[in-house]
Amino acid sequence: MVDLFLDLVVEFGKKIRWYTTVGNHRKQVLKRIVKDPRSLITFSDAGAHIRNMAFYNLPLRMLKLVHESIEEGDPIMTMEQAVHRLTGDQADWFGIDAGKIREGDRADLVVLDPSGFDQNLEQVHWGDMENFDLQRLVNRNSGIVKTVLINGKLAVDEEEILPALGRDMGFGKFIPAG
Repeated sequence: MVDLFLDLVVEFGKKIRWYTTVGNHRKQVLKRIVKDPRSLITFSDAGAHIRNMAFYNLPLRMLKLVHESIEEGDPIMTMEQAVHRLTGDQADWFGIDAGKIREGDRADLVVLDPSGFDQNLEQVHWGDMENFDLQRLVNRNSGIVKTVLINGKLAVDEEEILPALGRDMGFGKFIPAG
């Protein structure tokens, strides 16, 4: 198989594109993994692999999996438990004071519309990479993320990223572990 792939690269060069199933393609196994308390649900490509992978939407995929299991009448966990697996569970494991909604804490919130889960979240698109004159693989899942607050500041409003995000230092801060 590797020989075939290399032959194709030699013949077609940069024109060749391929699709690889990296993992999590067996839904029943994935369901067991995400509800196992020994699993830490964290990997999100988040732009590291600009030309060959796009897993920016891993949290949405996790929530869609749980949403579908609930809709099918065989829930793998509640939606509240799923949100905790993606937020508070990680914060606890890493020893970070975050991931929970408590009075006086920084307000990091995402408002989702679960009716948007009916789309294919695995589909990737080419998008411009700002300031680099390159294109990268991205996930574009309109109709799901409606509003985002980071440290109490509005970052996304009605699915539109506000210009201050990435420019205004008031959005984030270093959160030490322990």
